[in-house]
Amino acid sequence: MSAPSASSAIWLIARREIVTRAKTRSFVITTGALMLIIIVGSIIWSALSGGGPSTERVGLVGDAPGLSATLEASGKAAGTPIDVVTVPSEQQARDDVSSEDLDAAIVAGPSDQFVLLGKSGVDDTLAGIVHASIDQSVLAAGLAEHGVDPASLPRATIRTEETSPTKPDEGQRIVVALVGSILLMMAIMTGGAMVAVGVVEEKTSRIVEILLATVKPLHLLWGKILGIGLIALVQVVLLGATALIAGAATGLLTIAGTAIGMFAAVLVWFVLGFLFFAILYAATGALVSRQEELNSAITPLTVLSLAVLYAGIFGIQALDSTFITVLSWIPPFSAVLMPIRIATGDTDVVQVIVTVVLMIAACLLATWLSARIYQRSILRTGTRVSFREALSMTR
Repeated sequence: MSAPSASSAIWLIARREIVTRAKTRSFVITTGALMLIIIVGSIIWSALSGGGPSTERVGLVGDAPGLSATLEASGKAAGTPIDVVTVPSEQQARDDVSSEDLDAAIVAGPSDQFVLLGKSGVDDTLAGIVHASIDQSVLAAGLAEHGVDPASLPRATIRTEETSPTKPDEGQRIVVALVGSILLMMAIMTGGAMVAVGVVEEKTSRIVEILLATVKPLHLLWGKILGIGLIALVQVVLLGATALIAGAATGLLTIAGTAIGMFAAVLVWFVLGFLFFAILYAATGALVSRQEELNSAITPLTVLSLAVLYAGIFGIQALDSTFITVLSWIPPFSAVLMPIRIATGDTDVVQVIVTVVLMIAACLLATWLSARIYQRSILRTGTRVSFREALSMTR
């Protein structure tokens, strides 16, 4: 019986990993639980965010021509909606304010004397709007008494300029990039560990010796990485799609097209970042012969993955700093930092292309090193093999 071709052998191993691991109860329960957490979290977050500013209810007692309309217009302009309610008497206004049926009340007296009522004071923003509206109303009434039309008076022209203009929907793009980066680290820690554990299990049980009788070591290595990588990618796509749909349904995401584009960019970096770490995890798993040795063996990779995650979380506060700018060029940190820099617009097409090429080069280098280590260590049992020893061994 002839040996299968390279592509057939790799896909055969990958399909074995997919079928074996995708059907496990832990994978199904974990994925379902995370999707449920995302949906419930989006609903709670949307409810707590309130959906916009609350309307202030203000009572008005007495004759104050134009004040009601001025209050409502000023409140709308200031971003604080005001609902003006006519109250028949001052005592009723005091009772309504004390019972919190009204947020405040205005009592208009003779000779342009006004009293502003509040239960325990009046909110500074609301008080400022009330004072400005009363001044404007009194001035308009005084001009009208002297036969002057307020509309005929010259008005100042005010133009607002931003010294540091905010980028449209930047916050939502950053959230998508940051969540994608966290999912990448979760996939690396779980998927990478699955790769390493799978290698050790096959090595310990001697199954690898049977497999290598029909497939080459590199085919076995790539099949395992491809299979587990596809599982991790599917899980991330499911969680990401759930987050996008839940965010759009609850109103947390209002830029569906941009969010999808940002998520697509995150997926590109996810594939590169996961591939880089998964290859190294597979090589590390080949160095040990017992499960008990695996945790200590993969500790450097765990520390590196945490450093990458923390670079993204804390680097978002100083993306324009020299340190973070330089770090975003260096693999594997670019897998987390570049999606965030793309979201904030702190990069350009040249940097994106160059960093992708550098990340691909890093993956190729990791592949070359891991292939040498895997082929020279996968059949060796007994004491743990060091990286230096594995690289110096002859085939």
